[in-house]
Amino acid sequence: MASIAFESLKLATNECNIYGGFFVFSIGVIGNVLNIIIFSSLKTFREMSSTFYMTVTSAVNIFQLIFGLLTRILINGYNIDPTKTSSFMCKARQFILITTMLIVFTCMCFAAIDQFLLLTNPWRHLCNLQLASRLVIIAFIVSFLHGIPVILFQDLYPPLVTGQTSCSFTSIGYSIYYSRFLFPILLGILPLTVRITFGVLAFVNVRGLHNRQVPIVRLERDKQLTAMVLVEVAIDVIVSLPYSIYNYFYTSAVTFPDQISVAENQFISSVTRIIFYGNFSLPFYIYCCVSSRFHRQLVHVLTNVPLKYRQETMNRCRMNQITPQLTVDANMVLSLTAW
Repeated sequence: MASIAFESLKLATNECNIYGGFFVFSIGVIGNVLNIIIFSSLKTFREMSSTFYMTVTSAVNIFQLIFGLLTRILINGYNIDPTKTSSFMCKARQFILITTMLIVFTCMCFAAIDQFLLLTNPWRHLCNLQLASRLVIIAFIVSFLHGIPVILFQDLYPPLVTGQTSCSFTSIGYSIYYSRFLFPILLGILPLTVRITFGVLAFVNVRGLHNRQVPIVRLERDKQLTAMVLVEVAIDVIVSLPYSIYNYFYTSAVTFPDQISVAENQFISSVTRIIFYGNFSLPFYIYCCVSSRFHRQLVHVLTNVPLKYRQETMNRCRMNQITPQLTVDANMVLSLTAW
């Protein structure tokens, strides 16, 4: 019975990694690409610093999904794990994961704070693309510096010469920092608290705009952006909580009493991790449901843009068909003139 339960859990874990992982990866890459296109194609979005943060987040999300989720599918689903044979791959993957994750959550915090400042008259001037660009550059630099200890303390363990290896932390202190502070606090509670706080403050401010003489277009835009920020953080709380709890309580366990416990731990890890990747794959679908302006721009991108491209292609083809006929006529005229 124990062996049957073990094999069942192992199979369920494998299926979860492959099918669940590929589903989240596919919708995430498609959604983030569409986010970038939509935020870049509409002038209203291009000129706002809050949507600039969202655009940067969408771009970094793609890297997170490729280097994080896709490689995890290969490792757990197909037993293709270069991090167990290459020290460089071991260090590089973990460095990219932590760095991009920190950039994403920092930019999400910036977007929530920016939306609050945008609705507060004394600080409205702080919401500009120049300042937003500088803050994003700082976020990249700080995140890269924060990732340096990963390069130092992540490696093949035990050493390759002893046979079986795993990509893990070589420092107990950093391992504790990773499981007790980095994931549950720095990448969990702290950014969620910041986003919830400023999202609620922005919501309070946007409700107060009804009592002021504010243009209807601006009022509607601010309401929708605030709703996008609030709903996104609410969904992120739901998808982040299980994996943060797992990292805090389970990763500190070094040994398990039997194979069933090992299989259960792997299954819980796989399920909570895939749910956690909703942070990087769901924003586009949240924006579509919450913002009518975003939804209209999506329809425009999916219908008018391809039609425009097709029309331009047809026009070029017609020009190419007309040009040879004009050349022949010109040669005929020249030959007649020569006679």
